[in-house]
Amino acid sequence: MTHIDLPQKAEGFLPVVATQILFAVVCSTVSIGLRFFADLFMPGAGPFALTIPAVLVATLFGRWLCGALTATISSLYAWYFVLPIAGSFQFVAPSDGPRVVVNMLSGYFVVALAELFRRAVRNALADRDALLLELQHRVKNNFASIASVLRLQISSAPGEDAKQELTAALGRVESFTHAYEFLYHDADYSGAVEMKFYLEGLCHALDQSLGSARGIAVHCDARHVDMPRDRAILIGLLVNEVVNNSVKHAFKEGGGEVRVRFWQDEDGGYRLLVSDDGTGINGEARPGSLGMRLIRGLTAQASGTVETESGETGTRHAFAFLP
Repeated sequence: MTHIDLPQKAEGFLPVVATQILFAVVCSTVSIGLRFFADLFMPGAGPFALTIPAVLVATLFGRWLCGALTATISSLYAWYFVLPIAGSFQFVAPSDGPRVVVNMLSGYFVVALAELFRRAVRNALADRDALLLELQHRVKNNFASIASVLRLQISSAPGEDAKQELTAALGRVESFTHAYEFLYHDADYSGAVEMKFYLEGLCHALDQSLGSARGIAVHCDARHVDMPRDRAILIGLLVNEVVNNSVKHAFKEGGGEVRVRFWQDEDGGYRLLVSDDGTGINGEARPGSLGMRLIRGLTAQASGTVETESGETGTRHAFAFLP
């Protein structure tokens, strides 16, 4: 949670200083509210103690200026309303003055420590992101090398069946590659993939590598949804397998369409629909093929279910995934 920087997130519609002031007011209000309820049961106990949590939260999420403002506002409230004489900045005992100064300085010291901690955590996260980005680049390059070898094998394969199997393997490799391309979709590493760009890129690659040679168009209609990388890869592999099956079996004479749709339900679940306008699943052993077994296995691994409908007008795979 310490990587959250509210001034940075609000920078598009509020100046940094304004965000810090507003958040300091919120934190101070919470601190004063807690102080008010504490005085109902333990009047005057620990007049400055409840400022520390508010100061920590303000500094960690709003930077040092926000923390300093929170410390100042909360301390002045405790001085004026809690310490004797209540409703005045005067003291009953002369020793209360140094005590107030020490407590306020302690609050600013907490601000300094929290700011140092916040910066250390953000630097550590930046280093981690850089290392992970380098790792992802290396993995992506390895996938590219494997894809290049598969393309060479496809060009030199002796038979059409072997070429089709190698093309399917190439598609699986490209599914992983596209997931890594969209892993870092913003400055902060979140481990999420933007599904619209991911699936559109994957469908375009499938259209170029599989469909164009046989006059089959692969279309994609995906909504803007962020998904964890692991589930995104599984869904990408599902799309790859279903499209491969359709191109391979549904269009006997070439020509046709495969459509991919992906969206999120109102209940938070995810839906994937892959359909073609081919000849449908007929007497061939498509349901028991390697591709169909992979589809069922990947669906279960992604915490989903699949319903398949097939007829003379084509085949429709409807996937439902848990939130």
